[in-house]
Amino acid sequence: MDDFYYTIAPPKMTTEQEDATARSHLVCYKGVNLYVRPYDAHYYQITGLCTTNPAHYLNRELAPGALIPLF
Repeated sequence: MDDFYYTIAPPKMTTEQEDATARSHLVCYKGVNLYVRPYDAHYYQITGLCTTNPAHYLNRELAPGALIPLF
């Protein structure tokens, strides 16, 4: 039996996103819950936001891919 996965994204893209999400962990930065992963010895990279406040999604400082200092 075969399993099929229907998506508009290429399969390589979905596996990279799943790997990034698996390595991410939840932190609170400036009162906003964020998913981050280690970037280097001094920074985390934001992989996603975990908030229902639309204003947080408009903040460039909290955009996915942005770097935040280690705590």
